[in-house]
Amino acid sequence: MPHVERAEAAIEPHVDRAVVTVGILYPLAMMPQLYNVWALGRTAGLSGITYGIGLAAALTWTAYGLIHRKKPIWMINAIWIGLHGAMIAGLLR
Repeated sequence: MPHVERAEAAIEPHVDRAVVTVGILYPLAMMPQLYNVWALGRTAGLSGITYGIGLAAALTWTAYGLIHRKKPIWMINAIWIGLHGAMIAGLLR
């Protein structure tokens, strides 16, 4: 099916750019939560376990992306490592 392969090759760079863009913008949704924890000291209802699991998942995906040389995967998850780490640090202070 050469026509399918050509179509995949044609859209792949666009999908890659979209994934990186969304992967960079999506973590911005966590900024209000970080503000609440760090600036306002509001931690009610937040679970360190949830953010710990998120951190473990991001570490695993980052390792996967590095091993398989998939830049979008490791870059996006490196951002999540920072965000989950910041949330955990904010909950523990």
